[in-house]
Amino acid sequence: MRNLQGKVIVITGAGSGIGRALALQLAAEGSLLALCDINPVSLAETEGMIDFHRDFVFTKAFDVGTLSDFQSFAADVIRNFGHVDVVINNAGKTLMQQSIEKSSYAEFEDVLAVNLMGVIYGTREFLPHLKARPEAAIVNIASIFSTAAYPYQAPYSASKYAVRGFTEALRQETARTKVAVQVVMPGGIRTNIVHNIETNDPVSRNKFAARFDKSAITSADEAARQIIKGIKQKQPRILIGRDARLMDLVVRIFPDNYEKILKKLF
Repeated sequence: MRNLQGKVIVITGAGSGIGRALALQLAAEGSLLALCDINPVSLAETEGMIDFHRDFVFTKAFDVGTLSDFQSFAADVIRNFGHVDVVINNAGKTLMQQSIEKSSYAEFEDVLAVNLMGVIYGTREFLPHLKARPEAAIVNIASIFSTAAYPYQAPYSASKYAVRGFTEALRQETARTKVAVQVVMPGGIRTNIVHNIETNDPVSRNKFAARFDKSAITSADEAARQIIKGIKQKQPRILIGRDARLMDLVVRIFPDNYEKILKKLF
C-alpha cells in the first residue's frame, strides 16, 4: 500500500476534522473517495473543497450507527467503483462531561451506536470486498482513551476501548489475508467533536470545548498526514501526538496507578 493513487478509499465522518483532512490529502494523492457524514451540509463542504478529480468522489449523508443505512451506503460504493481498497472508520461523537451515575442509558447507547457499531458495520460490510483485493486495509479510529480511561467520559472511553479490542481481534483473524488491520490512537486533536455535542446547555458545552481546544496540541491536518503514512507503512498501531505517546508509555510502565501520574502531567 505504498501508493494510494487510484485506490478506492472509504472515509466515514468526512464532514469535518480528521475525516475532512484525510479526504483532502488523499484526493491530492489521486485516490478515489467514498465519503459519508451525518451532516449533509458539512459533507457537501468537504466535497466542494476537493479540486482534484472531483468526478471520482462519491458522497452520502447518513448515520453510521444505523445498520440498514450503512448497508445501503456500502452497496452504493461497490456499485459506483466496483471495489474498495481501504476503509477508514473515523466517524465518532462524545457527550458533555458527566458521571456514569448521571449519564442516561440512552446517552450510552447513542455514543456506542456511532463509535462502536459504526466501526463494526463499516468493517463487516466491506471486509469481503477488501479480502478480494491484492492488498487492502481497514483503519479504525480509536483514541488514546482506549489505553487510558478518562473520568466523566465513560461512554466515550468505553466505546474507544471496545474499538481497540475489536480491531486487535480482527487483526488476528485476518492475519492470513492481504488485509492490513490498523488502529489509530490520537491524543488531543483540534476538531469539532466537542463543538458538535448535542446539549440543552450550550454555555457549558462552549466552556468544555474551549478547555479541550486549549489542550489539543495536534491539528487535524497533521493527524491525517500521520494516518496516511501509517496506512502506507502498514503500522498496526498508529499513535498520534506527543501527548498520546507519553500517555501510552505511562500506562505501560505504571498500569496500576497511571491515573495519578497522568493527572499531574496533564
